[in-house]
Amino acid sequence: MRRAMILRYGAVLIGALLIAGAFLTAFWVTPTYVARLPDDVNVQRPLAGTFNTLLDQQALAQGNLVGAVKHNVPLAINRNVKVLKTSDDSALVSDARTTTAAGTQVEQTTWQYAVDRKSLEPVTSHPSSWSVVDAQGLTISFPFGTKKQTYTGWVPESATTVPVAYSHSEQRSGLNTYVFQATIPSSRITDSQVLAGLPKALPQSLLRLLVQFGPLTPAQQQELTTLLPTLGDPAPLAYTLQGNDTFWVEPETGAVIDVKRAQQRTAAVTAPNGTLIPLLPVVDATYQQTPAAVNSAANDAKNGRDDIELAGTTLPIIAGIIGALLILAALLIRRRRRPSEAAAPVEQPPQDTAD
Repeated sequence: MRRAMILRYGAVLIGALLIAGAFLTAFWVTPTYVARLPDDVNVQRPLAGTFNTLLDQQALAQGNLVGAVKHNVPLAINRNVKVLKTSDDSALVSDARTTTAAGTQVEQTTWQYAVDRKSLEPVTSHPSSWSVVDAQGLTISFPFGTKKQTYTGWVPESATTVPVAYSHSEQRSGLNTYVFQATIPSSRITDSQVLAGLPKALPQSLLRLLVQFGPLTPAQQQELTTLLPTLGDPAPLAYTLQGNDTFWVEPETGAVIDVKRAQQRTAAVTAPNGTLIPLLPVVDATYQQTPAAVNSAANDAKNGRDDIELAGTTLPIIAGIIGALLILAALLIRRRRRPSEAAAPVEQPPQDTAD
């Protein structure tokens, strides 16, 4: 009797613990510790495309305005995203990009961000030793549990933000993805790394050639002609950026499976009132992640999704079922009767006998 009671109580206790553990795993452990940016992320996401227009700085420096503008030059970008450090729910992430034109390096940038490991939004509550960009909006990826809504994206070249709007759902590399689109309006390039790869100034002689033969409207030609004497020689340049981005995002992990970009950069001079007068395009490029990068991103997303489903759904269901069965079995165990509790035989009444 005592042994059976111990077994029953033990089964109920273990069953209750399994059910409680299932709820904790599904609703606390998984969202808090599984569905977040891992601390060992180190991925390569190469992109390839074409410089439809590219300014050749060497030809420009020699005064060869016609030969300075190249067309249909192969473009390649090697992008590496790496988690450098973590601190509780924050991660220090590096986004490094090396751009080449027909195999020759034309730009190299590295930006570091402090992000929340689940929402991927920038955070300020990070160790003071972290040196990061004061960014706003999404920088390296989309949040875990991406929704069909408009997010804010960060444009590092101009240190500005842009709406990133949900467009539609679409299959990509065997995964259901949410497609987001962003239109970057013309904005001034401020990042020192990007500006380091662009001409800082143009001599007046080239500016006069641009007035005569450059892609300027009559109004811009007249304005630039009036402005030339005030610009100095050489005249300092500014640059603007505009473009269109499309992202294919696996919603459960927030992983960017593919990205396609069209970007234009234009050289300009600054008028006394602060407005920028465009001179000529220095970059007009279209590029997209390579097929190998898309497959790699899809595999990473599948693995991440499997981990989330295992910890958040499969294991809790199994633990919950086992726990419920243990409790049910304990309730159905029949208590063994003691021998003393056995029913006593019923005495038969005495029968009358005939005298």
